Order: sequence, then C-alpha cells, then structure tokens
Amino acid sequence: MTILLLVEPLLENYSELPNAITAGAKRIALADNLAVGGTTVSKGVMGEAVRYAHEHQIMLDLIIAPRGGNTPYNDVEIKMMEADLLEAQQLGVDGVIFGALTTQHQLDQEALSPLIAAAGGMIMTFSLDFDSIRPQDRGVALDWLADQGFEHILSAGTAGKDRVTDWTASKRLADADGLTLIPANVSAKEAIALSDQLGTNIFYGPHVLDF
Repeated sequence: MTILLLVEPLLENYSELPNAITAGAKRIALADNLAVGGTTVSKGVMGEAVRYAHEHQIMLDLIIAPRGGNTPYNDVEIKMMEADLLEAQQLGVDGVIFGALTTQHQLDQEALSPLIAAAGGMIMTFSLDFDSIRPQDRGVALDWLADQGFEHILSAGTAGKDRVTDWTASKRLADADGLTLIPANVSAKEAIALSDQLGTNIFYGPHVLDF
C-alpha cells in the first residue's frame, strides 16, 4: 500500500516560498536565520508570506524565536515572542512553532503560559526543544502540552544514537496524549523509508522536499 507523505519544508524567509509551492508543498514552515536554528521573520515578511500562501491554499506555520541558540529565554525575550505571536494571529497565520525550557531541560511552564495564550486560534507545535527534554521526563511534558492545546511535537530523534528508536519511544508517548510526533530534519529520500518504520506520514525540515 502506498502511503501519501505529508511533508512540511522549513524555508528560510519568503524567497523560497513560491518554489516550494510549485514543488507540491501543502504546508510550509517559515523562519529566518536557519544557520542558528531559526528565528521569527519580520512583520513585513510574515504578512506577505501569509497572503501568498493563502492565495495558493497553503497552510503556513511560523517559527517563533527571538534568537538562535538554546533556551531558557529571559523575560524580555518572552515578551518579544508574545508580541510576535499576537502579530501572527492578527495577520492570519495558521500555525506557530515555539518552545521554552528551563536550565534543567524541563518545560518552562511559566514562560510558555503567556505564549500559549497569545497563540489562541492558531495550531501550536512544540519546537525541537523537545529533544533536550530527558527521555524519562517526556511523558509528563507531553501530558502538559496536550492539556494546553498543543497538537504537534517536533523531534529530530537525537536523544540516543538511533533516531528510529528515539522517535518510536516518543511517538508512543505522544500518541497516548493525542499528540502527533513529527520527525524532523530528514531528507526527502529518508522520509519514504521512515514512513514504513515509524507508521507515520508527516515529516518536517529544510531538506524534506526536493525543489
């Protein structure tokens, strides 16, 4: 049986958007500064990307991050993220990708709460920060994220030496909470093989769609 893959390419800024749509993308993630992991695009880029994507019946997700590098974020950075989320909501963005952890690599619930409130009405995806949560703490973290209305969890499967083993364990926990674990940072070729191994058809990352 042929599995229809749903790939979400992560693009750096607006310039790649038309080509990704021409290549067949139905859902696209957008960020700036991918060399440092991705930051929030400008308001101007955000507005134009939403307009173009919706004209072509494409769903648009935005990475919300004030800088590259690891969390935790300080209070000023959280306020920046909150403002960007409110701006995205007003412009009609479909979904947002963000995360926040403490120095102990656990969910920063205090920081996440205002961000979740600001994201009201948009589909929420927890960022690749998930991979920094210790495997033994992930079940509790996923319980909380599900309760807060998150729908998707990104993971590059980097907790151990074997990505498939890591993804399989995390997917089992996510499934129990009604969340969708999305394997990230895979190539278009890898996605085909992984869909059978993991029993999933949705993948994310900068190289998941050839164009």
